[in-house]
Amino acid sequence: MTEKEKLQIKDFFLLDKSEKEFWLTKIGESDWRAGKHLFKILSEGSFNLQYGEKSKVFLLTQGNNLISFCSFSERDEIPDTELTPWIGFVYTFPAFRGKRRIGKLIEYIYRLAKNQGFKQLYISTDQKGLYENFGFSFLQTMTERWGGKTLVYQMEIAHKDYSDIIGKTVKGTIDRPLGSSHPRHKEMIYPINYGYVDGLLAGDGAEQDVYVFGTNQPLKTYEGKIIGVYHRLNDVEDKWIVALDDRPYSDQEILEAISFQEQYFMGELYR
Repeated sequence: MTEKEKLQIKDFFLLDKSEKEFWLTKIGESDWRAGKHLFKILSEGSFNLQYGEKSKVFLLTQGNNLISFCSFSERDEIPDTELTPWIGFVYTFPAFRGKRRIGKLIEYIYRLAKNQGFKQLYISTDQKGLYENFGFSFLQTMTERWGGKTLVYQMEIAHKDYSDIIGKTVKGTIDRPLGSSHPRHKEMIYPINYGYVDGLLAGDGAEQDVYVFGTNQPLKTYEGKIIGVYHRLNDVEDKWIVALDDRPYSDQEILEAISFQEQYFMGELYR
């Protein structure tokens, strides 16, 4: 695996036979009992029977490496509940832990649930203090089908309106110019100018952060138009996307440019 190989999200059920066999073997290599169970029910073809006909399993891969996997299902292990949909079988292989990689799958499923009209997303777990890092909040303790207790968390699916922000002209200071390194994580080099709007406070109590497009030169100050907002799902602040020119930047272009930093968060781009 090389750093140039991109992270990819695969829908297990859309893979061809040989790919399914390859990635199923990888799932079976997980050191987790639930992962072994997922391997079993996928192998015998009973996953959809248990979790819902439209339920899916997603894989986060890089080259031939399986980084994380999880399910997006109509049902979970809790009987007699109308709560839906669920994220389940959440697992990251040990070699890839510590970078919130599973957040990329949760972010992807969040968008699917949003597109399907859901207002909440649920997860059942025995771990306290973990899924709050991914934007979930505790809902209640419920009983699993075999009688045990489980903690149920929910994530609200947001529908933001930034129409009063996008299109406005702002100016401010660049405190992390293109080519500079992050003040705490020296290995992170900024491929784009990053700064803030002078005098305007954001949700974290600091000045509003901006990514500045439209130049390949490091800047000290900027003035440009807001062309988008990157809303972090598991943080209290948004990032404004500012352009110095009138070029029509695509969503993909913006997301790729800011991924050096936003890959460690979950979010969605509003235009």
